[in-house]
Amino acid sequence: MGKPVFYGWYVLGGLFTMYAVSNGIANFTLPLLYPSLMEEFGWNQAQITRPAAIKFLFASVYNLAVGFLLDRYSPRPLMAAGAIIMSVGLSSMILMDSLAFFTGAYLLLAFGLSLCGLIPCMVTVSRWFTVYRGRAVGILLMASSAGGAILPLVIRGQLADEAWRAALLTLSTIAIIGLLVPVLWPVRTRPADKGTTPDGLPVAEGAAPQSEPLGIFGGTPLATAARMPVFYLLLTATGILWFCITGVLQHQALYLGRDNGLDGGSLALVFSVFFWCSIIGKFAFGWLSDHFAKVNIMLLAVINLSVGLLILRFIEASDMKLVYVYAAVYGIGFSGAFTMIQLMIAELFSGPTYGRILGIYVAVDTISAGIGVAVLGEMRVAFDSYLPAINLMLGLVAVAFVCMLLVKRLSTQRQAMLAEEPAV
Repeated sequence: MGKPVFYGWYVLGGLFTMYAVSNGIANFTLPLLYPSLMEEFGWNQAQITRPAAIKFLFASVYNLAVGFLLDRYSPRPLMAAGAIIMSVGLSSMILMDSLAFFTGAYLLLAFGLSLCGLIPCMVTVSRWFTVYRGRAVGILLMASSAGGAILPLVIRGQLADEAWRAALLTLSTIAIIGLLVPVLWPVRTRPADKGTTPDGLPVAEGAAPQSEPLGIFGGTPLATAARMPVFYLLLTATGILWFCITGVLQHQALYLGRDNGLDGGSLALVFSVFFWCSIIGKFAFGWLSDHFAKVNIMLLAVINLSVGLLILRFIEASDMKLVYVYAAVYGIGFSGAFTMIQLMIAELFSGPTYGRILGIYVAVDTISAGIGVAVLGEMRVAFDSYLPAINLMLGLVAVAFVCMLLVKRLSTQRQAMLAEEPAV
């Protein structure tokens, strides 16, 4: 008989499904409904994206609390509760008749997403994988892109008919099945729950079980980590990247559809290409991070993202070839940056306070995402164009690049100091 498959891969499969459904719907598919909602209710670009911006701001508080809870409790009950809450939030949107109703439904959606989304998935994966963490995280994060690639096609016909309520009913059904089933099986919290070890690697007889390795700056109390310059440099960089990533994701349907004339069916195809390319980007950057210094791959991701923004800056929807080039380049760039943000946090701060530190990062990044969505909407209304907002994002990405260069320098110094410690 051959060697049994490491159970961690089954866990990763369950988390992949959950993340594809949760993020694929909440962050990547719902924006496709915006043009139909604007047409029916008469909302402008700032109004239609405001509920999403508020969602991100509230989610920052939820994420902070979830991060602290995950250092104490099992992720599975939190995930189950999140699955139910998120499904209720989606279903309630079918009945909306005002902007206030839309906002309330989005807040419920944010609460559910915090409980069953990125943070519990990342904490669980980090417990199951150490040696293969880059690949495992890359595969996990591919899930949201898979959701973003597949789900728009599932509701494409409903989008073309502007039947947004029917589309929401379809998405709600997918959510309740795709989120609850994996929590029941195969997701488990730790390798010890299945009598195995991280990565399924053998442990010598009589040896203590393997523990999660510490990050470059890991193993220090949270208060100490929060006084380190590297903590704030990485936080600034990730906040900027989330500002740009989420701002574009929430507004590109409006920019390409309302401003440049793409119809709902064409938008669904562009979004599908965008997210299929982001699947490639997440796996590629995860793989690269297992073979090269993660901070260097992070810098590469920032460059890729800036190139995508440059293409977006000069895009015209009449040139569909350029639209698809943008979808491919920015899809890879956003996914690479998103993947490397998660890996860099684990690389620097993995250890006993990782859940809390991750919660703080995701909270701040989520606030930045909400600000990005709101700022792009307000700038579009104020200037009657998205171009000033794109110029702003190009400048911010340059700042993020400089921050990561400084993170690289400080990380290198820390690793050199740690390497010298045994000789002291």
